[in-house]
Amino acid sequence: MSHYILDGREPECTNAVWWRRWYESADRVVARTRINPDIVVSTVFVGLDLGCDPDRPVLFETEVMEVGVASVDARQERYLTWAEAERGHAKIVSEYRGA
Repeated sequence: MSHYILDGREPECTNAVWWRRWYESADRVVARTRINPDIVVSTVFVGLDLGCDPDRPVLFETEVMEVGVASVDARQERYLTWAEAERGHAKIVSEYRGA
């Protein structure tokens, strides 16, 4: 499994030891939006490749969560870049707000 850190908004491949040190204190949040008191949309840099193509690592994830509820059915979307993650986050927020 490949490990990645962020240099600004750009992912860089690294080793597991350096990744863990970085991950412990890194700000990995791309965006976080509370839709209402019960729904939160959160988009983060995961730092591990969630895809199957080593030439196109999937490193960002948006999850829609119900506050206070542990749900395995939460909606998730994944992205390759910070810019894609921002656009995906905005799209999901718009969908949930009914725009």
